[in-house]
Amino acid sequence: MPYIADDQGRLAVLHGATPASLLEFGPGTTPLYPIDPSAYESGHCPANLPDSRYPPLCQDDLSAMAALGFNLVRLPISWSVLEPERGRFNDTLLDRIAQIVEWGRALRMYVIVDMHQNAFSHYVGTGAGVDLRYNSGAPRWATITDGFPTHVYEKQREINPAVFESTTNFWYDRDGIQDEFIAALAVIAHRFRDESVVVGYGVYNEPLLGWNLPPGFEDLLLFPFYRRVIDAITGVRDGLPCWSGFFMPAVCGYRDLGIHDVRHLMFLDTGLLREVTDFPTHLGLPVSSYANVVLGLHAYTHIYTPDGLLGQKVPDTSYPWGGYDQGWDFAAREAKAMDAALFMEEFGNDPRDDALILRNQLLEAERHHAGFAFWTWKENGDAHSWGLFDPPNPTTASSGCIREQRERLLARVYPRVTADPTLTYHYDPSDGRFALNARGLSGDSTTVVFVPREVTGQISSDGAVRIVVSDETDGSRLVFASPTGGPFVVAVSPAPMTLTGCS
Repeated sequence: MPYIADDQGRLAVLHGATPASLLEFGPGTTPLYPIDPSAYESGHCPANLPDSRYPPLCQDDLSAMAALGFNLVRLPISWSVLEPERGRFNDTLLDRIAQIVEWGRALRMYVIVDMHQNAFSHYVGTGAGVDLRYNSGAPRWATITDGFPTHVYEKQREINPAVFESTTNFWYDRDGIQDEFIAALAVIAHRFRDESVVVGYGVYNEPLLGWNLPPGFEDLLLFPFYRRVIDAITGVRDGLPCWSGFFMPAVCGYRDLGIHDVRHLMFLDTGLLREVTDFPTHLGLPVSSYANVVLGLHAYTHIYTPDGLLGQKVPDTSYPWGGYDQGWDFAAREAKAMDAALFMEEFGNDPRDDALILRNQLLEAERHHAGFAFWTWKENGDAHSWGLFDPPNPTTASSGCIREQRERLLARVYPRVTADPTLTYHYDPSDGRFALNARGLSGDSTTVVFVPREVTGQISSDGAVRIVVSDETDGSRLVFASPTGGPFVVAVSPAPMTLTGCS
């Protein structure tokens, strides 16, 4: 099974969150928070705006993520902010991304720059049931609705004729808008080509099929688009040479845009319908000869699967028939068939369901050695909002208290890197106990285990390994386990947890 590896070839496990405050939702035409880096210098943080769904992302946020053991920020951005006018790219946004990258560097964290969209764009227009505060993505000039009515059905923002039409026009490269998207992502790749803190790029969030049907959508439109993006940025030239500027058949590749970025990961989302069914909706074939490809799983079992859409609540649900295993086991097979690593790129839920949904998704990620990016870091709203923190009170504050049940589940003991990709490990959030079973040859690279400050149990080892424990300044511990030849165990004993809460 392919996996995300560090520069020594070790399996690398990435844990992180997705702060959403750089996204541009409607009905405005600019982000609610400044994108000029000077507004965040010296630890300054702009006031939270209750009209925004998300608080601002500030330097203290990354410090708080690192304290939970997160070594990753999945940073979503909007195409509408990056390229508000066709062919004119927003250097200020690139500078803001670079500022967040520098914050990550100081904390030994990675960043995924994610080209994000929800219901294609907030320029699809107003209509019955349409709440543009939940739409983001394409700029006005790339939103071609052809006069289709904007009307939301079944309270699902994506089920909108104007969204379907504008999305379909993107997949068929109407007026060259897909070429412009590739050019926009190439601008980001050019800026961060030599930046090791940027681990990779999320090419397109939750692709909607438009008027197309699976598997034709995925295999004839979506995955060929991904291959063209990879061709353009890396120069691998997998597809056939074709003219661009209009619809390109599935066999077409893309011209080398001169970036030659061959070190970053490409995170590829499956079609949105796969997220709803927890079944593969494509053939599962290799996308590109480029080695650094990751299948980005959006795990929303019991939320956006049919049972959740029909109002059923866990644990009294009738779908998926295979439970959480269904989506994950199929995803592992898809990733292997595509020669791609597997990563839980997005997941989250109502806090009332943490004991079932959140706990089980984390167990599946652990079982599959997959990293994760939790949605979302902070969110304004009410007690049912999905943020890791309670909504702030007063509303101008950057956040409320960290939700203790989420701290317990997400601040985990886990191996950050290991030379044994076949290892097994398990963390019990009820009492902090942890056990890792691996094997290695004498001289193999070190396995590094992260123990958050919330976990107070004693660290021990057994078998063919030497360990060194480093006490970090934030109260966490790092275990450096050097194999001496044979099987070994690294363990943490059960002990009372020390949760932050509102302290």
